[in-house]
Amino acid sequence: MARKQQTASPVDKVWKRFLKTRKVADRNHLVVNYAHLVHAHAARLSRRLPAQITYDEICSAAFDGLIEAVEAYDPRHKAKFETFCQQRISGAVMDWLRSLDPQSRTVRTFEKRRLKAKEMLDTENSRPPTATEVANRMGVDVQRYEDLSRLSQLGKEVHFSAMESDDGARTRGPSRSWDVRDTHSVDPALSTSRQLLTEHISKGLAREERLILVLYYYEELTMAEIGTVLNLSESRVSQIHKDILQRLRQRFGSSLAEELAA
Repeated sequence: MARKQQTASPVDKVWKRFLKTRKVADRNHLVVNYAHLVHAHAARLSRRLPAQITYDEICSAAFDGLIEAVEAYDPRHKAKFETFCQQRISGAVMDWLRSLDPQSRTVRTFEKRRLKAKEMLDTENSRPPTATEVANRMGVDVQRYEDLSRLSQLGKEVHFSAMESDDGARTRGPSRSWDVRDTHSVDPALSTSRQLLTEHISKGLAREERLILVLYYYEELTMAEIGTVLNLSESRVSQIHKDILQRLRQRFGSSLAEELAA
């Protein structure tokens, strides 16, 4: 009995037509067909990133990668489109996340070298290294090292004007007439006070170090997940975390440093 010839699926027909004519309508049809890959990737990533980065924003960046994948795909390379597409989607999202970093390439490169030098010195000396030791290991002038360190530690300022009344005195509790208390909600003052405490404790830390604190203690990511987000190994994330806690204990004492993990 002769084997029946397998008929091409509707998507295969669109692919064949698009690869031949490159019509935008066919490309858009394929993007819609594979949109579920974008939503799945965004759903996984949104659980790992800070709350300021929304699911819709991740989807927007991921769709750029999907469109690029459809336009660049060549079935002659024998790779399945789904596999090829995942790489392009992931790359597009990571490029977008990097674009959110306001620091210059020089500062980011310096920060990576600084963290590597600190990790090596910490391992060699069994203690956190001084700024001069790190600068010498990097082969950088101490003044240049301090200047770049200050640039890498720049962050957003926290303003307290919204917490003050018209006469400049701080208010205690909901004193404004338009405030409506929700007895079933958690007091936002608790999360705000913890956020302020964290910002106070983490002042002076590098951007990557602050991000590790946020992802570990607020987003409750594992060391491995943080490594995936920051493109670091799990062991390096763990070492940076250990170094942070040691420095916090030296600056504030054990009791205050442990507030972060409370």
